[in-house]
Amino acid sequence: MENPVLKKFAERYGKIVDDEKGFLEFLCKPLQKAFRVNTIKADKKQVLEKFSEYGIQANSVGWHPEAFTTDFFEIGNTIEHFMGYIYIQELTSMMPAVVLSESLSGNRTILDCCAAPGSKTTQIASMMGNKGCIIANDIDYVRIKALKFNIEKLGVLNTIITNQDFRFFSIPEKFDAVLLDAPCTSEGTIRKDRNILSHWSEKKIFGLSRLQKQMILKGFDLLRDGGSMVYSTCTFAPEENEEVVQYLLDNRKGVKIEKIKLKGFKLSEGILKWNKKEFAKEIENCSRVWPHHNDTDGFFMAKIRKA
Repeated sequence: MENPVLKKFAERYGKIVDDEKGFLEFLCKPLQKAFRVNTIKADKKQVLEKFSEYGIQANSVGWHPEAFTTDFFEIGNTIEHFMGYIYIQELTSMMPAVVLSESLSGNRTILDCCAAPGSKTTQIASMMGNKGCIIANDIDYVRIKALKFNIEKLGVLNTIITNQDFRFFSIPEKFDAVLLDAPCTSEGTIRKDRNILSHWSEKKIFGLSRLQKQMILKGFDLLRDGGSMVYSTCTFAPEENEEVVQYLLDNRKGVKIEKIKLKGFKLSEGILKWNKKEFAKEIENCSRVWPHHNDTDGFFMAKIRKA
């Protein structure tokens, strides 16, 4: 193991992953391409028929009817992508919206706290049939431009964009559902972006953990009673995952962590111990996605109900 960062990964996460060798091997493999059909603008059958004519094989995903994987790495060059009929998106990135799906029917109000560049916002809009209302917020004005571009390209009409630091998000509205895909160290995306290794550090983990704890409290406070929030990251660090959810449990009443199930997809439970810290039994209901289990990148999700 020549890479010192991968060695540090092995030392750090070897004690919580079931197969350290398999974990490290998959971190070094390229990530398969994935996309979803944008049902706001396109019919899934017609898109797949066109791809078949091009000789592009698309493999269905059991837990999301609009999601597909493909070995055709140039799918971004197709007319379907140019027209917004499909959206290139990692499988794990599609999961939070699917987990929230029961909260997306009818005339609901949804808050996407860190929305840019719009992958999950546009997916939620598609799942809502372009009805209801989505508030898509992001702190970064440059990234807001990408969010706006993707919303327009995919034909989304039910979304309002805001540009605020979410910790100080000011709106009198309470939401039926909140998606907090928090800024994180992005360890889980190493298969797609090897540059993650060049600026990774434990110091960065600790700093982002403090930010995430402030954000998860804000997100929960903006939920209506009975509403659902998904907290997610694309990192392996317990400081950014289970520890953040534990912080919510410790600082708010009425927090219920619900079990997540995805058809045909292996999810691992949240861990209950990390270094000298112990977490509540309910943290087991959180879900970890390890790359070697489903040939994906790494991910973490917690589905939180406001009782």
